Amino acid sequence: MDSFEIQRLIDEALDALRRADDVRAVAITDQLAAELPDDPVVRAMRAQALLSGETAKEAFEEARRAVELDEDNEYTQRLLALAAWRAERLSMAQRAFERAIELSGGRPEVLADYAWFMASRRGPKLAMGAAKAAIEADDNSSTAWAAMGLTEYRLRHRRQAESSLRRALQLDPNNLYAQSAMVALLQDRREDAKAEALAHLLDGVPGAEELVESVRSEAKRRRVAGILVERSVIPGLQEPKTTSPAVIWMIVVVAIAVVLYAVIRPHRLAVTIMCIIVPLLLLWSVKRLLD
Repeated sequence: MDSFEIQRLIDEALDALRRADDVRAVAITDQLAAELPDDPVVRAMRAQALLSGETAKEAFEEARRAVELDEDNEYTQRLLALAAWRAERLSMAQRAFERAIELSGGRPEVLADYAWFMASRRGPKLAMGAAKAAIEADDNSSTAWAAMGLTEYRLRHRRQAESSLRRALQLDPNNLYAQSAMVALLQDRREDAKAEALAHLLDGVPGAEELVESVRSEAKRRRVAGILVERSVIPGLQEPKTTSPAVIWMIVVVAIAVVLYAVIRPHRLAVTIMCIIVPLLLLWSVKRLLD
């Protein structure tokens, strides 16, 4: 393959990546990788194409290969960070992000990605510093504000979280990070209908599948629980049981009979029977009047 053909394939691969045509991008970069196995640009393009699909492990291996070939490149380090994140290699992802920030001189978009990574996958106290740095670098970064909102949410600062996430969505209503954090906040406030509607926008977004399924499962669980409560099916939530009127009347009759027996102290069977019949007749008359 001559240099003109290689350049043509590189241009086609870049165009496919811009159009999010991942299948074509992978196919073209496969050809290029076979021809130029030690070219860091080709490896990086192939990692990018794989990262956009569902092959996180393969994307990670390809990105790591690209960094091995050019470790002082901001783009390859950032790509490795994203691929390691998707592959659940979080320590490596954090190191790669920090190296990318160093190589980029603290570019706002790199700081914003790092802040979101820290907010979503690392401790919220550490994430707060990253989010503040990202906002200081670019106050109009939707992703930086989303990271701040998620961090505040995880620290249980609900009002501040809502304010930060609203700011993020004002800056970019389509920011997936801000949308996903707002979904978590809405569900926490038991606003399931709004949470489900927003989660619907995240359908098919790589990395958001678990969140979307969690939102829908929780909303469904709450709906079922609500129905069970309404129908008094859940034990302990039924209306408290009350003693039936017949039992109450019987208790009253027995009580009166005992009192009469104690007062009269009958020595004949006929008087003893009267101690039972009189209360029955009396209460029967009262019941007739009340009915």
